[in-house]
Amino acid sequence: MAVVVLLLLISVLDTVKGSETRFVKKGSDLLLNVDKNAIEQGDDFNWKCNFDLIIKFNDGKEPSVLGEYQGRAYFFEQNYSVVIRNVQHEDSGNYKATATGLKERIIADYTVTVQDPVSPVKLTTHSFDAWDCNFTATCKVVDSEVSGNYQCDNQTCYPLSEPDVKDSLLTVYVQEGSVLCNHSNIVSWTDDTKPLVSPCKNEPGKI
Repeated sequence: MAVVVLLLLISVLDTVKGSETRFVKKGSDLLLNVDKNAIEQGDDFNWKCNFDLIIKFNDGKEPSVLGEYQGRAYFFEQNYSVVIRNVQHEDSGNYKATATGLKERIIADYTVTVQDPVSPVKLTTHSFDAWDCNFTATCKVVDSEVSGNYQCDNQTCYPLSEPDVKDSLLTVYVQEGSVLCNHSNIVSWTDDTKPLVSPCKNEPGKI
């Protein structure tokens, strides 16, 4: 649910800024498309990232891949799209496709953020108050000091401390007889699950 809300917020920001936002996982390939119908015959066409040219294409000539993008960027003449292979953090930035005839026109505009995949998590549960049917759950990010503590019952979990995670979400919740810890960002997610055993001493049945 939190990821859905974040995506909706990103969509709103796109509308305000006029640039389409893309999040891409580090090490994967980035595909950027354009509206081919917006390009006129005879236009000079460019793809660039920030102020660096990636592709130069003049109608009737072979496209050129420039600078550090040689061997990493691939241009498709049939639809003017570009693929950047094996993106890294330094590939984050503003990507624009421009077509120039009598004047320069922006054909596509993307704000790209390269993110690391999230680290795995480990979930542990502890009995808290058997008479009130509560227990605590701790979700720790593996290979990190980051963790979150939650108070749970048979239906919901509430954070006792806010985990200090950067550019990601750490959540614990109860679902279908299990306790789950989910660690996610826009490009990846991982979780750990434990069976939910009711701590209640005043209830004859256990989940």
